[in-house]
Amino acid sequence: MLFKKLFSRRAAPAPRPLINLDDARARHVDPEVPSPCISVCQMDPATQLCSGCYRTLEEIAAWSTLDDPQRLVVWERIEARQTAG
Repeated sequence: MLFKKLFSRRAAPAPRPLINLDDARARHVDPEVPSPCISVCQMDPATQLCSGCYRTLEEIAAWSTLDDPQRLVVWERIEARQTAG
């Protein structure tokens, strides 16, 4: 019985990205592509990415000047970065 309890655990589900476009859209009512910023603004020196939104400094600085198609490209990069590493 004890063996069964110890070794019959189910595998953990695959980790979900910390931030994603669908959740960001749910938090904003604007029709434009929402910012990925979650107010954890801290750069990781090893990756050169923000620990909160997974953007580079260049992407953060450019965000306000990007149009929606360009912002979607940044979101695609963010989601890829989270699943890659």
